[in-house]
Amino acid sequence: MITKKEDKKVYKKVEYLPKKLIQKLTVDIFNNNNTYEYRTKNNFLKCVGIIYHKQIYEYNGLYNYVAIGRSYWKKVFGGNYHEKVLKPLLEEYHIIESYDFGYRTIQDKNDQASKGKQKGLVGIRYRINPDLADDPCEIMPYIQKGKVLTAEEYIYNNGLEFIVVGIPDKDFHVGINHEKANMWIENNAERICREYIHTDYPQLLPDNLLIEYREYLDEGSYNLRFSTVKFAKLIAETRGKTLFYFNKTFYIADVEDFLKHRIPALKYHYKREISKVGALSIDDKRSPVTLRLHNYLVNFPSKILQFITINNSTIVQLDLRTSQFLIFANLLNVYVTRGEEELLKLFMHGKTKTYLKRLVKVLKDHQTLLPNIGVDIHDQNSGQYSNSDVIKFIREVFYTDFYTVVQTELGLPERGVAKQLLFKLFFKKTNRPDVLLNKLSHRYPVVISIIAGFKKHSGTNKSNEDLNRDNNFSVFLQCVEAEIFIDNILLPLRKAGIPCFSRHDSIVVACSYEDEVETFAKDVFKRFEFKYNHKVEDKFWEVVDYEELEDSGYLDWLSDENGLQSDISDEDWEETDEVLTNNDYDMDEIYDLEDHHLGTIEKLIKIGLKEDYYESIGTDLLVEISELPFINDEERNILSDDITNLSVGYNFLQNKTNRLIRLLVHRVNSLT
Repeated sequence: MITKKEDKKVYKKVEYLPKKLIQKLTVDIFNNNNTYEYRTKNNFLKCVGIIYHKQIYEYNGLYNYVAIGRSYWKKVFGGNYHEKVLKPLLEEYHIIESYDFGYRTIQDKNDQASKGKQKGLVGIRYRINPDLADDPCEIMPYIQKGKVLTAEEYIYNNGLEFIVVGIPDKDFHVGINHEKANMWIENNAERICREYIHTDYPQLLPDNLLIEYREYLDEGSYNLRFSTVKFAKLIAETRGKTLFYFNKTFYIADVEDFLKHRIPALKYHYKREISKVGALSIDDKRSPVTLRLHNYLVNFPSKILQFITINNSTIVQLDLRTSQFLIFANLLNVYVTRGEEELLKLFMHGKTKTYLKRLVKVLKDHQTLLPNIGVDIHDQNSGQYSNSDVIKFIREVFYTDFYTVVQTELGLPERGVAKQLLFKLFFKKTNRPDVLLNKLSHRYPVVISIIAGFKKHSGTNKSNEDLNRDNNFSVFLQCVEAEIFIDNILLPLRKAGIPCFSRHDSIVVACSYEDEVETFAKDVFKRFEFKYNHKVEDKFWEVVDYEELEDSGYLDWLSDENGLQSDISDEDWEETDEVLTNNDYDMDEIYDLEDHHLGTIEKLIKIGLKEDYYESIGTDLLVEISELPFINDEERNILSDDITNLSVGYNFLQNKTNRLIRLLVHRVNSLT
């Protein structure tokens, strides 16, 4: 653990923004503007930082509007957020722009606002003025008075301040060939994006599988939705678009139109990350929630990690295979093999111990279902004849590619899809049944029951909303992972002068140090009596000229290029899994929403084609129809008019409402 005072460093609070945007903020707000006190000025900078970050990392483009609802703004800036923060940036300084996408809560005839609420849809959305955003980035500091929270701390750390630690900088300098890296991006961005697109995956998945997907809108934004594969296909066909899989996420969009916007967005994103090297200091900040380390190297895009150098040497990445599942399997195995006390002795952080005590309690509740003997990590044949599904799970994580096992078991089209779905299933907050989780329950009934027991609400929720709940399974495993890789591997290596940095469950090291680092990491896992599975990350052959490879000794360890060509590499997922954790969703609401839509469609099919729907459709059903995902803004406005008319006593529907409902009935009949 890093506790010594001399290890602490000052963390300067800044945002990394386009030059023209910084100039506008500086001239109009920060310099010689006595209208606002320093806290308000910092709030303006934070607001811009949040919107810009979400545009680049979540909405993938400078021209896209981001959906940030009132509850989020209230959490960050308080109840008067619009007048104090958004309105001046919008109307006075024209630094941000808004667009009304038309999503509203429609009141029913009893004025029950919640009845017609469209869950998850934000009407007014925001973006940075594009004229200020298409520019190289620079640092803009906050006014350092009192407590300052940055956009990054709100986005990644739920509004908590990072713990600032100092990792020793002995013999450690990170660099990059900016020109070569940028040229490679220009030449390969389209190829990368096209290789990521898979239109066939949805056809290979079970119709009743619940998926998360992004439905792109023509105005430059998207709606994040959850539904079954079958329902998502229906929405796509109704829209005249395609349901496809792209780099860890399902989308509904026109593929070529999507690529037209996605390719330049990828270029901008990657070039911005490259520009950070040398411009931003590598501040070692740690999350008090997950204990993970945060700096720009941790989430540096894997496709361009190949261009990073340490002390002018090329790099090697040692990655822990199936990391969080491997950690969980090891925890189970140590408990079965050595018992509760020995398991609790392994970790020092109070947060990790709290989670471990919860796990131990759940394991005790399952004691009669646990095996008497664990797996010998030194004997690959150990436990192969056991009837315990716990041993089966441990062995399949230890000695096989677990994601491939699940891919085969569930009949999924690709290993990366299995990995994504596993994270969704295992790490969602609730225990709501799922078609794939049910299948896994047949293979690993006790393991799934243990995880469900861990996630069961204890009634002792802590502060700072859900992230601090003691039943957050994903955060639990991240804490364990962080204590192993930061406190027990990275810190001792850097203190010893080994030029390296960590990327959650991997260590990136200067070439020629990889054997030493691998031996050290194995010794750490051996001390924990944990099974250690790693891989040496591959590199693109095209990165360096062949002559340079020969002269540098690079060819001695370079592996085949196929690894990084895969659609989803292990570190690609790690770039976003914490964001996923911090923005988890209530799966019960998602299921209810899905049932609601399907019920509405069934009602429309039953009513059939009519000239006049006044006697067949009341206000409640009109509200339900207006909430269907494939209803556009114009159609929703038509329905809204008659919802209001009926609620005040009118006894007819408009002709355009009747025409719309006939069209909808025809549409849903043709698709079911």
